Amino acid sequence: MADAARPRRRHLALPASRFIGREGELVAIAGLLRGGERLVTLWGPAGMGKTRLALELASRWAEAQAGEAVWLCELTACRDLRAVCGAVARAIGAQVAAGRREATLVERIGRALATEGPALLVLDNLEHVLEQTAPALDAWVRAAPELRFLATSRERTRLAGEISYELGPLGLPAEGSTERSAAVALFLDRAAAHRASAPPPPPGDEHLADVAALVRRLEGIPLAIELAAAREGVLGVRGLLARLGSRLDLLAGAARGREARQATLRSAIEWSWDLLDDRERRALACCSAFHGPFTLAAAAAVLAEPDAAAIDRIEALRDKSLLRAAPPRSDGATRFALYEVVRELAAEKLAERGEREAAIERHAAFYLGAGEAAAADFERRGALDALNRIAGDLEELLAVAEGALAPATAPRAGAEAAAERALRALCAIEPVLSTRGPFGAQLELLDRALAAAEALAAEPRVVARALAARGRARRLRGLAEAALEDLERARAQAAALGAEALLSGILADLGVLHHGRRDMQRARDHYAQALALHRALGDRRAEGRVLGNLGALHHDERREAEAAAYYEQAIGIAAEIGDGRMEGIFSTNAGLLEQERGAPAQARRRYERAAAILGEVGDLRLLAITLGNLGALHHEEGRLADARACHGRAVGLLREVGDRRSEGIALCRLGAALASVGAVDEARRAIEPAERLLAQLGDEPDVELARVASGFVDLALAQAARRAGRGEEAAAHVGAARRRSARAREGSPSSASRSDDVRLLLRILERSLAALGGLPEARAEGELLLTEGARFVRPPGGGWHDLRERHAARRLLHALAEQQRSAPGRGLSLAALKEVGWPGERILPEAAANRIYVAMNQLRKLGMKPWLRRDAEGYSLDPALPVHYVAVEPAARGGEDSRGGETGEGGGKRR
Repeated sequence: MADAARPRRRHLALPASRFIGREGELVAIAGLLRGGERLVTLWGPAGMGKTRLALELASRWAEAQAGEAVWLCELTACRDLRAVCGAVARAIGAQVAAGRREATLVERIGRALATEGPALLVLDNLEHVLEQTAPALDAWVRAAPELRFLATSRERTRLAGEISYELGPLGLPAEGSTERSAAVALFLDRAAAHRASAPPPPPGDEHLADVAALVRRLEGIPLAIELAAAREGVLGVRGLLARLGSRLDLLAGAARGREARQATLRSAIEWSWDLLDDRERRALACCSAFHGPFTLAAAAAVLAEPDAAAIDRIEALRDKSLLRAAPPRSDGATRFALYEVVRELAAEKLAERGEREAAIERHAAFYLGAGEAAAADFERRGALDALNRIAGDLEELLAVAEGALAPATAPRAGAEAAAERALRALCAIEPVLSTRGPFGAQLELLDRALAAAEALAAEPRVVARALAARGRARRLRGLAEAALEDLERARAQAAALGAEALLSGILADLGVLHHGRRDMQRARDHYAQALALHRALGDRRAEGRVLGNLGALHHDERREAEAAAYYEQAIGIAAEIGDGRMEGIFSTNAGLLEQERGAPAQARRRYERAAAILGEVGDLRLLAITLGNLGALHHEEGRLADARACHGRAVGLLREVGDRRSEGIALCRLGAALASVGAVDEARRAIEPAERLLAQLGDEPDVELARVASGFVDLALAQAARRAGRGEEAAAHVGAARRRSARAREGSPSSASRSDDVRLLLRILERSLAALGGLPEARAEGELLLTEGARFVRPPGGGWHDLRERHAARRLLHALAEQQRSAPGRGLSLAALKEVGWPGERILPEAAANRIYVAMNQLRKLGMKPWLRRDAEGYSLDPALPVHYVAVEPAARGGEDSRGGETGEGGGKRR
């Protein structure tokens, strides 16, 4: 689906509690945004309710501006710019994780934001990463001129163009008054919510006066009021007033500087801490080990308490507003999270209790166990639920790795354990990063962890697994030589350890690597060794993967029957074990084979099935490749708008995941489609960076692909020159395209014979060259060629004919061609043909049949007689007749023979 057709998205979840007060602030801030301000910062002391106000404004904005996207991006848990980029990407629907160069992440997110049109992005709790994030925010504001940014922060950004709106306390009652100000209303509402079945406080002015006194002493700070309200049912308002003591003096006298704001909130949290019993204090302190939302099971493990006791502790902390509810996991598990300011104080308390290292150890043990179990499950079954479990814990596993690699003064044994812990965490998250990207996300961490582990002679099996993981990541980043070195080292270590399961996977990875380098014999040898081990181990999923890769190898060698057989075996195993991702991969490859064999309807069904599966699995890289193949089919069939949309989406997805080679190929295909609709400047903007990118990766057939794509620009320029009557210029451009075609076929082996991607674009290019008279010596004896709407037609082995004035014959031929491509062998009835040929006319059946006969006779005389069929269903084209469209209209008219054709087949397989 094209980006423009996507439904407007909401990344917004309102708290269950009522919004109270702040109506004037809502009107003022909304007025700024509607008035054209691009960056509004809602700033003020910690605990003032900036987040709640921003959420309310965003919700009302979403209702009022139904055509705009509205996103909330929570930055509370972010520690640096890389984490901020990841949070923004997740909010807007991109797939970005840690480990990528910050400048690249900032630029990528800017491009993504620029495509969204009018939208509102709320950046919540910006202050703790403001220094690092301000330049990025400035870049995003400039990159996305239709986007509005609302930031909440304890500090202004001080960026050019910023409008800062300071948020003060809630409205307070006057001294001695019992009026229901916003602060009083907030306390009463939250206290009632916490009170549940407890008896209500005594009614009347006396109680309201006590509440007014309390909220005044709390200075109208919403967080402090809510914390107080959480205990009102136990202590009563007067009990709360009595317990504030000297800590409230700091609240009352806090300045507006940053340190004073931190002290103000610290006082509120310290006061709440003092009201906890010791078991609740320990639970809150231990929860500081989490870096994001956590489940009750994770809490029980980190608290080292039975599940029932842990549930009691977590619920108690939630009831006292020291924990907040987080969105549930994909498996429905309830999750909780700490406000960051609470987590910071809790971490200090944990260290004071002397339990920090033990809690971190328990945290790491829980997430390593869960992550490794899910990774093993995914390796065995390829199941989506296993992948989602890893994705749900991704932030915690990255924190385990980063924490293990932090500088430490631990003894050698401790350093070895830390390095191994980091490697285990990074191997556990590999299934997510290798399917959903970005592929380079863990490379930096793997480099550091492997360097430490190898220097300390860490456990060889862990090192071998991590080497293999880095080899796969390097291959996907286009670093073939470095990937080969890693995989060979991993193979040697696995063989020395006798780790056959690990070795078999590494052999398959080596096969893929050599296959990509077009060293077919080495690829075949490694696939054969891997297949033998997989079968001996009874690993059906791994067996299916290698069978599918053998299909791709035979496909590349033009052994179509063997390729089809291997693909079907792989698809059968994938269906048997429920591995949607593997089924999607080899369904895509089988679709490509169908396309090359002249069965577009079957190919389309394969691609659409694969895209649905891969979209569900969340493998953005393979989804993009499948969309690219579907786009190539659309291009070959003359559906240029659909081709452009598919290729554009594929490019965007591949940029997100970081598959640079596939991105370059997708840009070439996009450029060819753009040129085919006459968008020459856009085509160049796609092809030129693609050529530079593919040249950097150093694969000559890929570079040749960019040159072939430029041939479509030559054709577009030729057609424009011909329309303007500049015949010599048109001929020069046709000659340039023809030279590109010839160059791709030069040599032994040629780029066309080595690359299915080259062959595919070359096939489409040469058909268009034939239409322009650029390949007069070539003939496509067995193909029916049409221009858009069948304005011009070339029957198999014949010349071009102009049907622009033969309206009925043109419409009928176009309908028959579309029917043949979508449902080969199925005819169109006389009634259907009548509506196509003479739409809207009222014609008697006998007269309509006669008109159809006359029009069909015209087509027979043009050379279509051997291919037109009539049976009981009506008329059809021979189902064996390949039908293709060209994007340019022919140079020769009215039956003049501008004979042309092509050889070769197309590509787009991935392993």
